[in-house]
Amino acid sequence: MILEQLDESLLLRENEGHSKLDTFTLSHQRTIHPLVGAVLLVFVAFFGVQAPSPTHSATPPSAPVGTIPGGPAPMPTLINPGFECGAGTYAVDAVQGGQMQIHEGWQVAILNGTPWLYSASMQFNGACGGSAHVEKIEGGDSLAFFAHDLEWTDQPGKPFDATVYQQVAATPGVAYSLSAWMLSLCGGSTMPNDCPPGYYMAKMLGIDPTGGTDPKAETVIWVEDRRNFVENGERVGWSNLRLSAKAQAETITVFGRIHSPFQWHGSHAFIDAFSLVEAPIANLSDFPTQVNGNSVNVGWQGIQGTQIDLIPGGVYQLRFDLEFKVGEDGAWQSWLGAQQAGESLFIATQVNIPHHIRVRARSEQQPGGPGAWPNHRYPGDWCEPRAVTFGEVPPQQHTVFIPHVQR
Repeated sequence: MILEQLDESLLLRENEGHSKLDTFTLSHQRTIHPLVGAVLLVFVAFFGVQAPSPTHSATPPSAPVGTIPGGPAPMPTLINPGFECGAGTYAVDAVQGGQMQIHEGWQVAILNGTPWLYSASMQFNGACGGSAHVEKIEGGDSLAFFAHDLEWTDQPGKPFDATVYQQVAATPGVAYSLSAWMLSLCGGSTMPNDCPPGYYMAKMLGIDPTGGTDPKAETVIWVEDRRNFVENGERVGWSNLRLSAKAQAETITVFGRIHSPFQWHGSHAFIDAFSLVEAPIANLSDFPTQVNGNSVNVGWQGIQGTQIDLIPGGVYQLRFDLEFKVGEDGAWQSWLGAQQAGESLFIATQVNIPHHIRVRARSEQQPGGPGAWPNHRYPGDWCEPRAVTFGEVPPQQHTVFIPHVQR
């Protein structure tokens, strides 16, 4: 199946409830361009071919090797961000037996279950490259996640939670924006899709601004998308996930994760096309902290940054979102969205209580228009809020209804 229609909307939410999971970090043994050691069983599906986990014996585990680029760099540099087997793979011993082939630069951590992770090109072709269809968003490869017993036994598609991660040199205090593409298929690719209501596979993208490698750590910031590749008969396809974080160390860690909490046949997913850049910056113009009236003029501006400006073929535009909250403990509320640099009149909602206002920038290309491919989106961090207290609130407006009398 070739998914050409990409849904431009994205359901993003912070991940909760994963801090108690036990992590098992897989060992690995580095090789370059290895051939698959057993004949892969494949079956024809709607979008291509799938293969069960090989059953040959695993080699004894060894200590994992980190991937920390030496020294801070002015621009974050991911190793093999497109998950291309042509850039090299290495063998990882699978708990259920056999060896998985993982792309160079990426480490594997299994939080739950016994999934099978493999270069998609090598899984479907038996080697790097070939004529078999490979699900990907760019290049010739991606990383595939398969549930154990994908379509076999009386309990196929066993639950799992797995992540790959990579550490990257960073500059403390600088905000970075991470964008990636993922695809999940609960119930396999056969149509009509039979994934039960309420079941999902969470596609997750994360950053640890402290440079830690534990995906359970509270320092990891997550976003997720639970949509299947098709919902309510409408094709969703590949989803773009993105987030930003301010580096707290000379190394940050990026994570790509698939969490499949339900047992259901055919559950598998793909991740591809990671992009990490310095995030766009936004700030608010000065405005008074106290006004006697009920309104204040708020201005905002920002910088997209040269790293985004220099993306080949990119036609990125800087846009701004603004929020406010009333009081220190108030909830943030949307005020303005997708604005160009400018100003607007903010109207008080309560008297003698500080109103906190903040802005963030995001760099995006016009959906469906010309530009770089894949269509990454780069959000920035929220700026430090500024507070203003009002001496008045607008008078309440009352609507008077006059009955219509028919004569």
